[in-house]
Amino acid sequence: MKVLLLRPPQLDMDSLPHTAVGIPLGTLSIAAYLEKKGHDVKIFDSLLYPDKTENIAHFGASFDTIGKVIEECEPDIVGVTNLFSTQMERALRITEYIKARYPRAKIIVGGPHATAKPEDFLVSSSGIDMVCVGEGEITLANIIDFYEGKIKFSDLKGVAYIHEGKVKITPSEYIQNLDALPYPAYHLVDIKRYFELARSGRGSRYYDVFYEPMKEVTMITSRGCPYECIFCSIHPTMGYKYRYHSPEYVVAHIELLIKKYDVDFIHFEDDNLTLNQPRFEKILDLVLKKNLTFGWDTPNGVRADALNFSLLEKAKRTGLKHLRIAIESGNEEFLNTVIKKRLKLDKVIETARNCKELKIPLSAFYIIGFPGETKENIQETLNFAYKMMKEYFVKPHVNFAMPLIGTEMYALAKAKGYLVDEEYTKGRIFGMSALRTEHFTPEDLKILSITFYKRVRALYVLQMIQDPIKLLQNVMVFLKYPLNTLRMIKITSKYTKNAA
Repeated sequence: MKVLLLRPPQLDMDSLPHTAVGIPLGTLSIAAYLEKKGHDVKIFDSLLYPDKTENIAHFGASFDTIGKVIEECEPDIVGVTNLFSTQMERALRITEYIKARYPRAKIIVGGPHATAKPEDFLVSSSGIDMVCVGEGEITLANIIDFYEGKIKFSDLKGVAYIHEGKVKITPSEYIQNLDALPYPAYHLVDIKRYFELARSGRGSRYYDVFYEPMKEVTMITSRGCPYECIFCSIHPTMGYKYRYHSPEYVVAHIELLIKKYDVDFIHFEDDNLTLNQPRFEKILDLVLKKNLTFGWDTPNGVRADALNFSLLEKAKRTGLKHLRIAIESGNEEFLNTVIKKRLKLDKVIETARNCKELKIPLSAFYIIGFPGETKENIQETLNFAYKMMKEYFVKPHVNFAMPLIGTEMYALAKAKGYLVDEEYTKGRIFGMSALRTEHFTPEDLKILSITFYKRVRALYVLQMIQDPIKLLQNVMVFLKYPLNTLRMIKITSKYTKNAA
């Protein structure tokens, strides 16, 4: 069959940072598997081809452009990905547009929100024929087999659909042997275009105001996570069981990216990259053995207690340029009893101390505004974050707790009546919490965040001045990539502007 996989345009509101454009990794993986099955597959990433439209918040190809692409491709199947709940509105509207303009195509939607709550898609759009629940590679291939008459509908697993006016869901099955999947179909997209967008300030990841964009891609080497953090939305899609590619598979993948696609930087986006320490260390050993030269980081965050000094030292030798850890809270009791992180803060401090000694740039995620959290708890987290930066140069990234669909936190917030507004599918207001509890309001969190970031900004400038080499490097990055640096400044300024 002819298959077109589509990443829809997004809402790029003034209240949000500009849309970041990284490679659509899940779409590339699904495309590769479908090609392996003998299907004619094309990918259209709307974010690569932005058109001017009447809707100034619209970023990406216009609906008319997408319609022309559909008519030129004449696909039997259109697969639409929707990674974020905040961008759901564009995904819904494009499915309706495609169905009206090209009704013969079967439209399948997938992604985390569609997996956790498929009825939000099936009921809200008349253009969707089926929702792919969970991992998409095998499921979408099976859906195509059904439409080709090769298997019965009753044999489909991991799908949601409407039958007699009601939403029906068949349980999904997780892929156990990840090495059986082919490498992502990079050849189906203009990979150099992603490099160009990164250089112009729309890179998918950053860890500092003075971030130097590279020829960068994202990679995921494992799926699933056995931990039970209440805010994490990965479990409905990827499950609790930790599954992973073998070290040999991972390193061969890295080698392909370097030698065939001229990639020089990789963002490892695993939800738990270092959980299996022997596996992670073997990856590092193979990279060193093959003498592969590239830079890498962990922008999704890794556990601080899964790293020791020797592992960090080896990671640095393989090209680690920046490490990001996920701390979440500075109150250990709250961290482990409410957030369910199962993390000791002394291990966090140990990792920070090791990174400082090894001169590995380190940043950390913190989250404030959980259900049940008091202002005192929040202040403990902010104080801990400031201390980590002052003593160990750990750059803080403080986010507001977001009750994502499918998470325990969402269920708790909904049951307690804490949700301020569930209409975040049309673009989330940047810098505002979606929760109001007996302990805090969204405005309280905003003021706490602004006050904190004013302190951090002053400390950041002081530490940069005290390090002449780093200061010179930052000046050189700004001169080389001014648009990228200005974008980072714009994003960070949203945290530090006056609350009024």
